[in-house]
Amino acid sequence: MVRVLVTGASGFIGRRLLKHLAGEDHELVAFVRRTSNTRGFPENVELREGDLLDPPSIEAAVKDIDVVIHLAAYFDFYPSDVNLLYRVNVDGTRELMNACVGTSVERFVYCSTTETIGPVRYPPGNEDTELRPQFDYGKSKVLAEQVVREISEDTGLPHIILRPTGVTGEGDLYTGYELIKAINDGAIPVLPGDGEKHLMYTYVGDIVAGFAKAVVSKSAENETFILCPDEPMKYKDIVNFIADHLGVEPPKRRVPTSVAKLGIAMMSPFKNRGKTTFLWHMKTIESMDQERWYTNEKAKRMLGWAPEYTMQDAIRRAIDWYFENGYLERRS
Repeated sequence: MVRVLVTGASGFIGRRLLKHLAGEDHELVAFVRRTSNTRGFPENVELREGDLLDPPSIEAAVKDIDVVIHLAAYFDFYPSDVNLLYRVNVDGTRELMNACVGTSVERFVYCSTTETIGPVRYPPGNEDTELRPQFDYGKSKVLAEQVVREISEDTGLPHIILRPTGVTGEGDLYTGYELIKAINDGAIPVLPGDGEKHLMYTYVGDIVAGFAKAVVSKSAENETFILCPDEPMKYKDIVNFIADHLGVEPPKRRVPTSVAKLGIAMMSPFKNRGKTTFLWHMKTIESMDQERWYTNEKAKRMLGWAPEYTMQDAIRRAIDWYFENGYLERRS
């Protein structure tokens, strides 16, 4: 039995991870903010309130802990406060890991992202692929990874860095949901580019299983691992698959990426009025003409992890959940 602290425990991945770890009989502590929604947490989860930018609360949170899983982050591809994003994702990670040094903490597991790698010149990308993050979110995670490795090397506190791809499944209400809803609403009349580039989304249950492996794996210390499906999907196939499962017609026309970016530039002020989307930005359109195809070979070999679900399974389960919970209306 391991006593595990999970930051970001009330988030999309964190909630699922708490339930999974509870099923493995670990003792669980959730680091949450005062305003976090903790309804539905497993029984016997100890709550410790605080903030990544509040050192005293962090020091209290890591007391009597064996393993820290750091999921909490400012997760936004188009953040309203870029400075705060870097403070939370980089400085917050530094504060948390430094607080673990010299305590009972034996391992620091960090949730990074394949957005640290960004588009891949020669797919599939692996853990040694050149880092070319396209968004501030990915750039902040590159810096946070550097912090984790430096503290680990300086102090001897072991770490494991996990880089999930985009994550979807039941409860995902961010980028995957936005695309699916737009297709269901007929809001995407054309596809940018040739649709031949690859993308990867991983089922949330598989991601959770990867973090559970990182709690106990002896051969994975001080290593970095990509968590992704075995196979990618082309953008055109993703859109067609989503439309087919929704029961709607997919967009059939394609336009050059440069033309699509001009169209989005005109639409973006209206689509983002009073809110921030992911889909309706020129940089997002540009990313749809880039390769984001990675390999999970190292995670299989050294972490002992393998995905149970295909990308199609993950999308299908997410769509079914949207219909069942009123996030989508059936059009047919």
